Amino acid sequence: MNDYNVGAGILNIITESLYDNPIVVFREYVQNSIDSIFKNELNRDKCEIKIWLNDNNLFFLDNGTGIESNKFEDEMVKIGASSKKKQRNMGYKGIGRLSGVPYCKKLIFTNIIDYANKVVQTYTIDTLKYEKIKNDETYATLSFVELMKIIGQYCDESESVNSPDLFSVIQKYDELMRINNSGFLVILNDITMVLNNTIYNDDFLQQLGWLLPVNFFDNLYKSKAGELFDEITTEDDSKIIPARYCSIYYNDHPVLRPIKEEMLRDYVCKCDFKYAVGFHTFNGDKIAIDKNNIFSGIRIYIDNMLLCDENELLQSLENYGLLEHTTNGQLQSVRGIAAMIYITDKVSISANARRTFIEVTDNNSIEFLKLLAEFVNRIYDTRYALSNYVSAKNKQQVGEEKLSKLRVNALENLRNLAKENIELTIGDSDAEIGFDNMSITEKKRFIKNKISVQLDCKLKEYIKQLSTFELEDAYERFLEWIEVTDRTD
Repeated sequence: MNDYNVGAGILNIITESLYDNPIVVFREYVQNSIDSIFKNELNRDKCEIKIWLNDNNLFFLDNGTGIESNKFEDEMVKIGASSKKKQRNMGYKGIGRLSGVPYCKKLIFTNIIDYANKVVQTYTIDTLKYEKIKNDETYATLSFVELMKIIGQYCDESESVNSPDLFSVIQKYDELMRINNSGFLVILNDITMVLNNTIYNDDFLQQLGWLLPVNFFDNLYKSKAGELFDEITTEDDSKIIPARYCSIYYNDHPVLRPIKEEMLRDYVCKCDFKYAVGFHTFNGDKIAIDKNNIFSGIRIYIDNMLLCDENELLQSLENYGLLEHTTNGQLQSVRGIAAMIYITDKVSISANARRTFIEVTDNNSIEFLKLLAEFVNRIYDTRYALSNYVSAKNKQQVGEEKLSKLRVNALENLRNLAKENIELTIGDSDAEIGFDNMSITEKKRFIKNKISVQLDCKLKEYIKQLSTFELEDAYERFLEWIEVTDRTD
């Protein structure tokens, strides 16, 4: 690829079309830091990303591996020439570093080669100069590399040692930087009012918690669904980590996923979409929007970085004709539960250029959309099966046989949504559904379900306490265990 064939106008397209939301600067610079950190197998757990705002300057610092010194200038000057691999790295398109251009007066990149000896390289983009030249008639004739030579300035190791102010910034985290003796610093100098307003929004930290690849709160690991959270954040034999995370701090406060234990519903279930894994949580009696619970809807992640929420998802599914009901009805349904879906197959499924949804280019992408559509359609069906039953029960306008059928349908939908062998309840007792008034057939069915629920609980308890495993006479041994435990109780 000849760099001079790429016109200077590409910078305008990138910054105004791809990066039109100020929050993207946090995503892009954190992505680059994460990629650098995970190159270091030895000290990965000791690496951190520090983000802070001071005197209207925004800083991103990591103690990762940085960029090889002989490649730094080329990486800064060229476009789309990233050496990152799509399967392993998030910012593989090589344009993310430019996301800060519209939001500051100067954009400074510092490659920390040897922290102890103060050896760094810097590259500075003068965005005010860019705004001026962008309106000049010669702009259209420039290549991207020629533009960067006009608005950018490279300083090598020998020149950078004369920047005491730069080192005073890095030394703010001296202990951290000594771990690997390397890292990378991005400074957005004199940020714009637009970015400043974003940062000072009341829910800014919450937004970062949803957006960035961060860990869950400790109380989730200690909750009844703790094993699930362990599973989705721990490397397995296939080397797939759906929720790989890093220690990230904003103004020295840890950024964590803003989910607390009390935000989880009755059931927290694992989900599998072939190209993605995740979990969803919902109530067994109703699927309704809870405005007091910020954990609602569906969030899709790639490399544990937020890709989109239910708004973008449902619109895309609608565009491909995959929704079975109205978009508004589907939206009300999915916001009655909470789900996080992590794309794990980054070879088949990747993000689009704006990183707001998946790139729909082949059959794998369409198949993935169909799996997601099945999920949201299932949520809708469950919501209305529950609603029909509860409404009929409260109004007492249907016979017991009809009410029983509505209840069975609601439970079937709930079990289908859970996709696990668990018993779901919807707040009924025998008396509430008029057991005495049932037909003999209905009574037999209801008693069978009642026994099945209790037997299933006993079976789970029995399996959990097993220390020796023998297949022969397994059923008889189970019955003996029930008899012993019932006497003990």
